Amino acid sequence: MSHRQTRMERADEGNFPYWVALIEEKCIGANFHVYQEFCRIHGLSLSKYGPAVVWQYEWYQVFRFGRTEDADRFMKECGGERMHPSEKGKGKNWAQWRKDTHKP
Repeated sequence: MSHRQTRMERADEGNFPYWVALIEEKCIGANFHVYQEFCRIHGLSLSKYGPAVVWQYEWYQVFRFGRTEDADRFMKECGGERMHPSEKGKGKNWAQWRKDTHKP
């Protein structure tokens, strides 16, 4: 099954360049809403869109932020690790996380 980004997701991606990948098990069910509520309460710039990516057979949910300090606050409170938008797969490998391939 393939996933094509919608126009809204592509437009939104540029406004939220700071990504945090959190392991999928922590985001299942009510926990996902807990993270969204945390961001809402603390006024974090969380995007309503976020891809899921896989790295070494483990799935991660990606939370996208508009400000770097928001991404850092989320990581400090909820865990996860930074992911650069360029590390997301392309084409038929759209769900692959090409971890540590971004060089600033």
